[in-house]
Amino acid sequence: TWETVVSKNLGLDIGMFRNRLNIGFDIYERETQDMLAAGVSFPGTLGTGAPETNSADLSVKGWEASLMWRDKFRLFGKDAHYSVRFVVADNKSVITRFSGNDGKLLSGYNAGERIGTIWGFETLGFFSSDEEAAGWANQTEVTTNMKDIGAGDIKFADLNKDGKITKGKETLYDHGDLKRIGNSSILFPYSIDLSLAWNNFDLNVFFQWNYGNDILNAARTQFVRGKSEVGYNRWKEYCGRWTPENPMSDIPRVGGWGSSQYSTFEVEDGSFLRLKNLSLGYTLPSKITKKFFVQKLRVYFSAQNLVTWSDYSGYDPEVSIFNSPLTPGFDYLSYPRSRTYTVGLNLSF
Repeated sequence: TWETVVSKNLGLDIGMFRNRLNIGFDIYERETQDMLAAGVSFPGTLGTGAPETNSADLSVKGWEASLMWRDKFRLFGKDAHYSVRFVVADNKSVITRFSGNDGKLLSGYNAGERIGTIWGFETLGFFSSDEEAAGWANQTEVTTNMKDIGAGDIKFADLNKDGKITKGKETLYDHGDLKRIGNSSILFPYSIDLSLAWNNFDLNVFFQWNYGNDILNAARTQFVRGKSEVGYNRWKEYCGRWTPENPMSDIPRVGGWGSSQYSTFEVEDGSFLRLKNLSLGYTLPSKITKKFFVQKLRVYFSAQNLVTWSDYSGYDPEVSIFNSPLTPGFDYLSYPRSRTYTVGLNLSF
């Protein structure tokens, strides 16, 4: 059946100094009922996903604030009009009902949980010696190299202090040493929009800034961990892996595969600043275009996704391979956003 959306919004807009300064603030709440989601949480051993049903309700609460200044100044004897607009926002998305996960599996949605929660093990670096590994909590249940655990292997936190590293039943009530190790929801999305018009030229620059979100870079399990199968490629950074001569490395030893479960080793800061759009145009004077029965003629150049500043090691920090708002921030070699250039012509007759 159709989803039902109920929205509430309270806004305030203020104009000052002859409308050169504009301030806006909005608080909103959106309740989505009977949202399409996986109807039943199947165990991973089944090898198939669950069909979608109207099994979930979602609550989104947030706010947005904007500040814009526009004015003009003289440049080479002509007026130059400019504007600067800054926007910052925040929201929290929480599942309020989910009927397809009675067992409270971590792999499914759970009522009260924020969208984007990442579960995994907490890593404490690497074992510095075989003796340290032997004296630590037993990790054989969650590692693929089984009893061959030693110096250079990932060391997991024994959070429940039971002397072994386990996943429990992978439910909210019994998750062993698993914990919430991150959240892929953006904490504060910002944007800055700059525009300038002078002597028939127009320039627009738009920056996008996301802050506070985590990314689960699942590709690190394959290309940075120390799995020893012949024929597997590795990323360049794997050349700096742990060795007795390089004990301060943050990459496991050869053969030190670690865990079959995600951990803080795969979680990275997804914050970034991106030059999202840039456009430059020129409008021919009307006294010229009218000779050709053209009311307006504008030529322009535009570019998208020009530059991205980020500490994320993957291709693109704005990513989710599942293409779902319920599963943001999961990356496994996702194709990055294309950098595009456009040259165009606008005609009005």
